[in-house]
Amino acid sequence: MNLKRIAGTAAVWGIVFSGQVQAAFTWEDYYEIETIDMPEGVDPQIGGIDSNASGQLVVCFHRGEVMVYDEASQEWSTFARGLHEPLGVFVEEAGTILVVQRSELTRLHDRDGDGVADFYELVSNDWGMTGNYHEFAFGPVKDSQGNVFLSLGTASHLAGIRDEIRGEWNDAGGLTMRDFRLQEGDPDWKEKKENLPRMYARVPYRGCVLKIEPGSRKAEVFATGLRTPNGLFVDAKDQLWVSDNQGDWVGASKLHLIREGGFYGHAASLLWSDNPPDAIPANLPVETLESLRTKAAALMPQGDCANSPTQILEFRNSFGASRSGGASGQLILGDMNHSRLIHYYPDEVGGQLQGTSTHLLDTQNLGMGNNRLLYSKDGRTLYLGKTHLSWPGREGMKRVTYNGKPYLQVDSVRLTPSGFEFTFNDTIAAPTSVEDYEVEAYRIAYHSSYGSKKYELETVPCSRISVEGKVLRLELKEKPVANRVYDIRLPQEISSSLSAISSHRFWYTAHEVY
Repeated sequence: MNLKRIAGTAAVWGIVFSGQVQAAFTWEDYYEIETIDMPEGVDPQIGGIDSNASGQLVVCFHRGEVMVYDEASQEWSTFARGLHEPLGVFVEEAGTILVVQRSELTRLHDRDGDGVADFYELVSNDWGMTGNYHEFAFGPVKDSQGNVFLSLGTASHLAGIRDEIRGEWNDAGGLTMRDFRLQEGDPDWKEKKENLPRMYARVPYRGCVLKIEPGSRKAEVFATGLRTPNGLFVDAKDQLWVSDNQGDWVGASKLHLIREGGFYGHAASLLWSDNPPDAIPANLPVETLESLRTKAAALMPQGDCANSPTQILEFRNSFGASRSGGASGQLILGDMNHSRLIHYYPDEVGGQLQGTSTHLLDTQNLGMGNNRLLYSKDGRTLYLGKTHLSWPGREGMKRVTYNGKPYLQVDSVRLTPSGFEFTFNDTIAAPTSVEDYEVEAYRIAYHSSYGSKKYELETVPCSRISVEGKVLRLELKEKPVANRVYDIRLPQEISSSLSAISSHRFWYTAHEVY
């Protein structure tokens, strides 16, 4: 196979594959990206999207509306109003609609069938609130047994709490409500702020994942250790996945597979665990917290891979056709601060779930603020609901439709004892010179500081590249090291008869190695 770089005045490259020139990959060649007009008089920040039995979109908006969109007529109708910052919606089989507000999980009923909710049922309000701006509530999702899961954000020291709170105050470590009543203009505001944890969970059950059983109003703590868990997903195996945003105790944004009773790293919510500490959680030794925590399925380095990941869905072949059907266990995530989605490939080494992240639909035409994701019934269209809240995102909704034309994509990424193995969805042509492949490795710190720089950053040379059909193998001069993120940059010259490579930069989270 003859590989040749083709340069021109516009710095356009192409690949010669079996005598045919492949143009540079462009997402718009495979996906149509459209804007859906928003209803008039509504703040077009979207907190949740689902679809009803008629195939209409059910959307909740930041200022409290739940509306229904009919694509055939392109008309919006109002189903409910007056909710408090709803950040998730779930249409039940009976046609009722679950909405998570800041203050409660609500079930909306339309008893007379006129298309407007006439009964707002309290399902659960079994969690605390201080009035801090960062106390978001996310969800809801359901498993096959009808259990509802939602998650709660921690509070931030960048603002105070209200005089009247809801729920029990936890004064572990001697911190009282008075210590957190910070108001702009108070002479001691800055001094008081510096003495507080960056994020805190002094009322139930901030920073936790909650489970509500069918027919119950009781919210039980299912897991602890989250900071801003803005994405929940239950997969076909009834496994619960949650995304979390970079911050204190979160060196890089994360994807977690949540197990009951698990602690996932953010210290604050340990106050609501089965064995809560008497001390300020953020002051516990890192070694103690490390011994308790379950590591993330993926770390997504800030600025490179993801900023503020959001909702999670399974990756469907119908949205990016794979000749080998290799989408098993793969996920996609929204991203708040970039015009792209994230694609996750699972891997398991020594019983430790880890894996690879890359970019999907990485184009400015997608726009930022991709907060909520929903597939169409046939899986070829993805609806993206946008918001900004206190992030730099956007607003409104995009409709992204795959045109069915296959393109070159990676089906799986596996760690090997000597490096990495990429399997594509088609036979590839690829350079075999080690100089064409770039690999960096670094450590993301687990600490109380905000985020993490790339510690022990080093370039890792490749010793051998081999290509066999659909499989590309990278052998490193030094064996992979545990507790590292590997930033792997494949050459853009990789191609097949389908197209040039669609994504060429991959981040592998190596908690364990062979």
